[in-house]
Amino acid sequence: MASSSLNITLEEELRIMLVDKNNECNSLRSKIELLEKAVAEEQMQKYRLLVENADLKKELKENS
Repeated sequence: MASSSLNITLEEELRIMLVDKNNECNSLRSKIELLEKAVAEEQMQKYRLLVENADLKKELKENS
């Protein structure tokens, strides 16, 4: 983006850069939120499986 060819002032150029970085930041925040939800769901599934495993072991021990 050459300011001489487009006749853009430095302030306008910086504003454009700021908007771009703000958009990038918002996009990254959204991705982080999705990743946090995915990790939380995975941890919950792991916990449920551990509880189920413990219940099955207990049941197996009781039936032996």
